[in-house]
Amino acid sequence: MKRGQCPKCGSCRVIPNARIIDRNGEYQDMSLSVRIETKPGALLFKGAKEFELKAHICGECGYAELYAAEPGKLWDAQLSSQGNGAPQGKR
Repeated sequence: MKRGQCPKCGSCRVIPNARIIDRNGEYQDMSLSVRIETKPGALLFKGAKEFELKAHICGECGYAELYAAEPGKLWDAQLSSQGNGAPQGKR
């Protein structure tokens, strides 16, 4: 859907990069995000990295897709969490 066309209905009425709100009880609204712990085996200070998710939504049928705002950094954090050493260039 990032190319401006809905894969479900074919419409070009796509709303890009919509912010997804995560309402957590009585606290302020926050953007929906994913979290990777770069040091999952640690007892404390697990090196949590959070990455915002954005949505592309079809204005015709309502179909939605989620995308990480910083996919390269998300991938690097995933590699780090698996102990694969320093992140490498393009994949």
